[in-house]
Amino acid sequence: MKHWSVRICKHKLPLWILGLSFLCGTAALAQTNRTADSLAQRLAKAPADTQRVVLLTNLAWEINESNTDEADQRLQEAIELARRLKFVKGEATAWNGLGVVEEIRGNYATAQRHYRKALDLRRQLGALREVGASLNNLGVLYEMSGRFDSALIFHKENLAIQQQLNDTIRIARAQFNIAGAYQEMGLYTEAQSHLYDARSILEAQKDKDGMAKVAAQLGHIQFELDQYAKARVWYEQELKLREALQDPGHLAEALTDYANALDELDSSNVAIGYYMRALDIWKNLDDLPGQANVFINISDAHKHLGNYKIALDYLRQAEKICLETGDTPSLMETYNTMGDVYYRAGEQQKSLELVRKYYKLAQEIEDTKFIQGAYKDFAEVYAALGEYAKAYDFRVKYDELRYQKLNERNSSIFVSKEVLFADEKKQQQIEQQKQAILLQEALLAKSQNRQYALLGGAFALLLVIALLYNLNRLRARSNRELADKNAAIEHERQRADELLTNILPAATASELKSNATVQPVRYESVTVMFTDFKSFTQIAEQVSPEALIAELDACFRLFDEIVLEFGLEKIKTIGDAYMCAGGLPTPNQTHAVDAVRAAIEMQCRLRALMEQKAAEGKPQFEMRIGIHTGPVVAGVVGSHKFAYDIWGDTVNTAARLEQGSESHKINISGTTYEQVKEVFPCSYRGRLAAKNKGEIEMYFVEYSC
Repeated sequence: MKHWSVRICKHKLPLWILGLSFLCGTAALAQTNRTADSLAQRLAKAPADTQRVVLLTNLAWEINESNTDEADQRLQEAIELARRLKFVKGEATAWNGLGVVEEIRGNYATAQRHYRKALDLRRQLGALREVGASLNNLGVLYEMSGRFDSALIFHKENLAIQQQLNDTIRIARAQFNIAGAYQEMGLYTEAQSHLYDARSILEAQKDKDGMAKVAAQLGHIQFELDQYAKARVWYEQELKLREALQDPGHLAEALTDYANALDELDSSNVAIGYYMRALDIWKNLDDLPGQANVFINISDAHKHLGNYKIALDYLRQAEKICLETGDTPSLMETYNTMGDVYYRAGEQQKSLELVRKYYKLAQEIEDTKFIQGAYKDFAEVYAALGEYAKAYDFRVKYDELRYQKLNERNSSIFVSKEVLFADEKKQQQIEQQKQAILLQEALLAKSQNRQYALLGGAFALLLVIALLYNLNRLRARSNRELADKNAAIEHERQRADELLTNILPAATASELKSNATVQPVRYESVTVMFTDFKSFTQIAEQVSPEALIAELDACFRLFDEIVLEFGLEKIKTIGDAYMCAGGLPTPNQTHAVDAVRAAIEMQCRLRALMEQKAAEGKPQFEMRIGIHTGPVVAGVVGSHKFAYDIWGDTVNTAARLEQGSESHKINISGTTYEQVKEVFPCSYRGRLAAKNKGEIEMYFVEYSC
């Protein structure tokens, strides 16, 4: 059972957690208390002026982590006073402070509203530096909420402002944040580009702390791509910088990063030495989360070496800390690794108990990554125990969730590309507007000079002629521009129509354009086809996501051509499954025959394509097809990203026929057979069981390529 939950840099603590651990040290806490006491004393004597607003916000900032209720109260008082005084800058600062308080409380939606209020006020003032700070706050908040495409928009706008201010340090910080959002979206090339830009600035500034952070992030990207040797090079740079800075907390992080790469490069013995150095630092800092993190990682290294007893000892120490601190994610990591150790040691019952533990925790906090990992672990443990039915059920759950996440990831990448395109288009429009303004200014200057020359002359008639000439020329130019714009609008309308008919059937698209809605339609007889690739999961685990998507795209493009050729309607793709139907949106009497002919063509042309892939050394797919004929309801779902879909028992039955099919086979129901038996030879398979459908009459279509 492979260790499942490897985070960025394995079990690495987020930077903000480390920051809090240092802020909460004794010396820092004492300094904070002294500052808060001093501000409170000054506030008691302060009159109701702008200085009092500043004191209120400063006091709230000092106590916002230790006493959010009082910080909230002080900031509300600051906002009320600032409004009475019409002190917009102070009001904006107080709203920003309220956003921080709600962020600390975990109320991200409320925090977002407060940050936006501060941003609006700062835009009114034209305070670029403060606007940049608000944009950065919103970007980070959206990252914490998992909305990385939105975070990217705010970080990029902040970058533009910092470049306008020529603030090199904040430019580097914005580049770093943009890279982080890209990385979370899986756009590693874009992330690396911005990290290199940040690195150039930080190297010029000789900012070793910033350089170390960039090196660590570049290492994390390589680690996520399983390029452990490249990750080790970056982590080594991070480690050297941290050793020179003598910052114990960040040094412990760097040691753990470097050890993680060594462990993955089969140098677990060497890695343990670095883990132990990190552990000593966390113990000296009395940092329990840091210790638990290292305990989990070091147990992983001992597990790889077969030192199962030592690994379990470290995991029990991590478990104790996680239970004391209420750290559920790390506790799930601990139980997951502990279950893996027992599995490798051949103690399957104990392994099963640990999988159940972390699965229960994952369900409580709705952590889909650990839920998916638990499905896979359950399947492997039950298989080792000889309980194959249970193993199969959990493997199906794992595959279903995996396909769902794959689709979500593909959608996320598509949205990411849309964001990139929109941003580039916006920059182009800005540049075009700048050029238009410069041209207008040049024309205005030219016109003014001409007017001055004419006014200096004594010939009024010449002036009138010149003015008429200019007027006619401008009118002609305006007419040409208007004609060009009308042509461009018509071109864009045609493009929009083409896109819409690409997504929806032509009749449905026309109805949507006319009525802004589509009425669902019941069809009494259509033929639904499902295709699926055998052993897709195993193939997916052997190739990169990019290569997998490219191979699927080649197959589905082939199917799209065939569907169009035989007059069927493509409905959708679900992971590696392809769904289409005949007899809609325009009913016909040949849909069953059309669907079977299309299925035969798909099998034959896919087989030819796979022979070509085999010669190229690329992965090869074997396809199963299921077809059923019956009634469905069709319609459009969604309000802005439309999707044409069909529903009904016919759809479910077609899916079950595909699951009951075999490689290179076309499995049809008795209903479909009655429609095509005079056209295609078929072999009767009998009444076979289908999940949730009872027994179904099934036939294989006999064909040759």
